[in-house]
Order: sequence, then C-alpha cells, then structure tokens
Amino acid sequence: MLVAGVVGSVLTFAGPASASGRPCGPEVSTSGVGTLGSSYTLKSKHDDDGPGGSLVEGEEFEINVPAGQVWQVRFADNGVVFFDQPSVSGPHGTPPVIGIREVHAAPNQPGTQHMTVHAVSQSTGETIDAFVDVPPAPNCGK
Repeated sequence: MLVAGVVGSVLTFAGPASASGRPCGPEVSTSGVGTLGSSYTLKSKHDDDGPGGSLVEGEEFEINVPAGQVWQVRFADNGVVFFDQPSVSGPHGTPPVIGIREVHAAPNQPGTQHMTVHAVSQSTGETIDAFVDVPPAPNCGK
C-alpha cells in the first residue's frame, strides 16, 4: 500500500498478540522508505495495558537515520492526533540501534482503527507518511 510521501511499503500481519493471556488480535505492521530513502517500520496492535487495564491501541514507529537528527513525529488514530512532538535520533533497544523510536498508545475505538504516522526531518525535509488498519479485537480484555 502506498501513501503520499511514501516511496515503498510492505504490509504484514504478525502472529496473534496476547496481553495477560487474553487474545488481543494480530499485530499489524508496514515498512518502507521515506522520500529521501530512510527506512522505517510502523506497528500497531490492541492491548489491555492502558490505565486501570483499559483497552488501548499501541503504535510503534522506527526510522533508521544517523544520530542527532530531529524529526517531528505525529500519530493519529482514525484521524484523532494523540502524539505530536519532535524526536531526536539516538541509540535505543538492545542491542542499541541508532535511529528514531516512538511508542505511544491511544484509547481503543470500536471497529477498524486507521493508525497513521506523519514524520518530517527538520534537517533534510524528508517526509514519511504511513498507515496500518487494525481490525477489531472483540475478545481483547475479556
């Protein structure tokens, strides 16, 4: 699936996700490259680790870029923005990988959730626009 600003992407479904032993549906992900060739991965899934065990939709975004780059990253769920802040690339994960990594959650909504990311490099002007559609998980949290 291609979106404006995305040079290429691949949509994949991972195995079933499980939170506290309850099925919360599959993780959905896409990967590709931005307008200047930086590779990225966007992942999203239902989970029940929100406040008080509430259902949330988690979104994880990684861009492989050199250390020190600043990107403005915006997440939205069905068009409602729930994260919009600058992010500086640096080491993250184990073993450490250099790049941008943002992980945030939005309240769960009924039906299929259209999770989007819009990211712009403040130094190069490179743009990444990507999305995943996460199907409902009726048994999550039960």
